[in-house]
Amino acid sequence: MRPTPVEPEFTPAYFSQLIDELMRGEKRSAKGLLTQEQLIPGLGNAIAQDILFAAKLSPRHPIDDLGQSQRRLLHKSIVRIVAEVTRRGGRADEVDLFGQPGGYTRRMDKAAEGRPCPECGTRIVKLQYLGGACYYCPRCQG
Repeated sequence: MRPTPVEPEFTPAYFSQLIDELMRGEKRSAKGLLTQEQLIPGLGNAIAQDILFAAKLSPRHPIDDLGQSQRRLLHKSIVRIVAEVTRRGGRADEVDLFGQPGGYTRRMDKAAEGRPCPECGTRIVKLQYLGGACYYCPRCQG
């Protein structure tokens, strides 16, 4: 199994190498990197929306077009968001084994659609892509 974002092996160098390996295969988007085939174990569509927002990347952004600074920002966003979700006991829209909701409220979810972006004020839009809904800011993540 590949390292998870909470493990020390999930370094910027490892992450960049993973992208390089994937670029030798089929074309893949930023959302595909985060959500398909458990390339990064533990990530799913719901949390990927906030990661992409933090990294200022469109869900459709091709990974073969990620420069080194974008790779570093995406890695940092993955690690930071996963750590925050973990620290807060999971997502607020899910419950743990004891029926207690987590304390992490997603920024980019169905409730955000049509509302102003928290960064720039542009309306958040919904996009159906790779088998799920994506919520993103067309200006910040354009």
